[in-house]
Amino acid sequence: MASIYDEMSKKTKENIQTCFLQLLKEKDFMKVSVRDITTFANINRGTFYLHYQDKYDLINQMEESLLSGLEKHLENLKPDILLVKAEKGQISMHAVEVFHYIQMNVDFFKIFLGGNIHLGFQKRFKQFFMNHFIEKTIENIAVSSELTIPRDYLSSFATSAFLGLVEQWLENDLAESPSEMAEMYIQIIFFIKRL
Repeated sequence: MASIYDEMSKKTKENIQTCFLQLLKEKDFMKVSVRDITTFANINRGTFYLHYQDKYDLINQMEESLLSGLEKHLENLKPDILLVKAEKGQISMHAVEVFHYIQMNVDFFKIFLGGNIHLGFQKRFKQFFMNHFIEKTIENIAVSSELTIPRDYLSSFATSAFLGLVEQWLENDLAESPSEMAEMYIQIIFFIKRL
């Protein structure tokens, strides 16, 4: 059971992160100061430094949390099962959940994948998916044995395609539902297979 202090600490961190995101919508990361964050969050600098070393630590913790949550949604996603279901006209709920997670954290993804941050979240995001893709490919012995190209090139291509799809969805202000995005992702894979 969480103590009152833990609950207050969690709410303070959420407030700092929310205010930080708001500031990043308006100005470049390099131009946001700790003073800007504390003023906007209506806290003193001491409170900020109880939770974060500096703004770099703040953004790093936010990225870690975002990717950790995404990892939980990817754990159950099996590429071979996803494709088998898709061939039967079914969309994997695990794939839908990945897009749903992105939808639930849209502000984070829009800002972290946007131009206001020069800390390489896009590269980190891509590497995260590459590692996940390689891990899932290795798990699938049948796919692994059929590979005629180096795994790192295949995973780089696949993750760049997925990242591009996510970025376009964000640019379109999430016009499609997570289910529609999961289906579109599968249709793109089938389209590429037919080329």
